[in-house]
Amino acid sequence: MKILYLVHQFYPEYQSGTEKVILNQAIMAQRNGLKVKVISYSFYPDAYYDNENNGILYKEHLYKGIPVLAFKYKLPPINLHISLESEALHQFARKIIDVEAPDIIHVGHPMRVHEFIQVAREKNIPYLVTLTDFFFMCPKVILAPDRRSLCSGPQKGAACRDLCGEFSQEFIQKRLGIGRSILQNAKAIVSPSKFLANLFTQEFDGLKIQIIYHGIQHKYIKPNDKVYSGKKSLVFGYAGSLAYHKGVHVLLKAFEGIKDENLKLVLYGSGEESYVKQLKDIAGKDRRVSFAGIFSEEQVGDVYSKIDVIVTPSTCYENYPLVLHEALASNVPVIASNLGGMAEKIKDGFNGYTFIPGVSNDLRRKMELIIHDTSILDELKSNIRNKMVIPVTEQESYQYYRIYKSIYRQHYDHETNQDDSPMKAPLVRSLQTNR
Repeated sequence: MKILYLVHQFYPEYQSGTEKVILNQAIMAQRNGLKVKVISYSFYPDAYYDNENNGILYKEHLYKGIPVLAFKYKLPPINLHISLESEALHQFARKIIDVEAPDIIHVGHPMRVHEFIQVAREKNIPYLVTLTDFFFMCPKVILAPDRRSLCSGPQKGAACRDLCGEFSQEFIQKRLGIGRSILQNAKAIVSPSKFLANLFTQEFDGLKIQIIYHGIQHKYIKPNDKVYSGKKSLVFGYAGSLAYHKGVHVLLKAFEGIKDENLKLVLYGSGEESYVKQLKDIAGKDRRVSFAGIFSEEQVGDVYSKIDVIVTPSTCYENYPLVLHEALASNVPVIASNLGGMAEKIKDGFNGYTFIPGVSNDLRRKMELIIHDTSILDELKSNIRNKMVIPVTEQESYQYYRIYKSIYRQHYDHETNQDDSPMKAPLVRSLQTNR
């Protein structure tokens, strides 16, 4: 069985949550006997590519043993990041799919790769979709009409008309129609959170969405076993994209209001230059704040072992950020915006705290609860360690394998014996290892 994974961007150029999910699935599928390849848009200099087809540059490479085809327009269209249709890309996708001849296509994110889905439909190649954000229903991706507001979905285009007047109704209706058609014709739809699934079923009638929680690779995870009774110095941390909707400025303003020289704030990640400058301006000359750049997957354990509390201060809906998941797997409590999938996982006084999104004073109050009585962290960490189950990548990928197998059997009328599955034996061993 051959699986093509579609994603809007990929390693080593980009390495945020969606890319990590797709990488993990491709690695596990390949490890367990399936043929895989990742198809991704990219932004390398033109000289990087060694092939061109009808104005589209492309090159194949390996990343951690996973075959990757990276492509980009020689002259990118103005609607590159918002559209769900492109004739030039359609022709290119047809050529690539003819060559690759996949049995199943797994959509990790449709932005900039959407025409591969349409070609799959033309050629009667089954596909499944993992929802990672709101791109199918929102050209702005995050359901945020502007920096100071959120919406609860397009409402068949009515909300877009009222809140996002820069888009014509013709564009919105056509785009929603394409998104609806792609989803309704998928053989399976998966969401990592109930929140995300509910928003999609509210907008698009008749969708059946399965919940599969993200799994964590424990290979690089180290349990943070610090004890805090009487401890006064604390390290708060943030990890992820340095983008406005991630709310890092809210965290910095909250931290600025806490006058305690025993505290540190470490910010991991990279982002748009102008926003990073804004963050550094807020931090000013505060020696307690450090910008630590990005870290590799291999460094995850070392990073979380040095952090006492992770803060995820997003001002937009998050389906379930992997950073939050990694923190809990590392036995690190989380303070999160009371939004979306984050609120689904973080419970006040149990494994962390939530705060009013975008309100730095409320975030500061939650941070001060811990600062003034660090023994709270001992209780939170005990709950995480003893009362939470954090799925592992093997569990996540096994559920996807069952979907692949079901789709393959139904579509190709291919009779297989589940007990003879090439994936079953290694998965059982892996799960036993991680108990």
